[in-house]
Amino acid sequence: MIKGSCFHLRHIRKDEVPKYVELLNHPDSKGDFLSLELMLAGVAEKKIEAESYSRETRETFLIVDEQDVILGQIFHFKTVPYFNSREIGYVLFDKQQRGKGIMSEAVQLLTAYLFNTQLINRLEIHMNVDNLASEKVALKCGYQKDGVARGACFSRGKHVDIAMYSLLREEWERR
Repeated sequence: MIKGSCFHLRHIRKDEVPKYVELLNHPDSKGDFLSLELMLAGVAEKKIEAESYSRETRETFLIVDEQDVILGQIFHFKTVPYFNSREIGYVLFDKQQRGKGIMSEAVQLLTAYLFNTQLINRLEIHMNVDNLASEKVALKCGYQKDGVARGACFSRGKHVDIAMYSLLREEWERR
C-alpha cells in the first residue's frame, strides 16, 4: 500500500473484480476521452491474475479513500522494449472527485514509487491532446511535453492526436 493524504494506492483483490469491471464500464467513468470499449470480466480477471505474478508488463493500483471505497485506478506498463521507461495511465471513476488534486497526488506517489524501486530513467504520460485536465496533472507533477503523436490512437470512431509527456530520473531527483 502507498499512503496518500486522504487516500491510498493498493492492488486489486480478486473479490473486487466485478465492482472494478462495473466501474471501468460505466459511461461516467470514461469521461470525454477514454475508449468506449467495454471490458469483459474474464479479461479483467486474467489481467489481474497475470499482474499478481509479475510487474514486468503492467501493475495496477486502485485509488481508494479512507473507507476503502474505490475512487479510481492508476497503473504503469512497459512502453517499448528498447526504452528504459514506463508509461503511467490513470482515471478517477467518480466525477465528483475530479478537480480536487487526487490524481496529481496519485501520480506523484506512483512516480516516487517507481523511481525508488525500479532502475528506470524515464516515465511517460500520454493523453488525448484535448484532455486539458490530464495535461494539467502531468505538468503539475513535473512532466515535460515531448511532442504530439499525430493520429496515434483510435477512440470513439476516429483517430486522435496524443500528447506525450515525460519525466527523467534526474529531473525528479531535483524536485
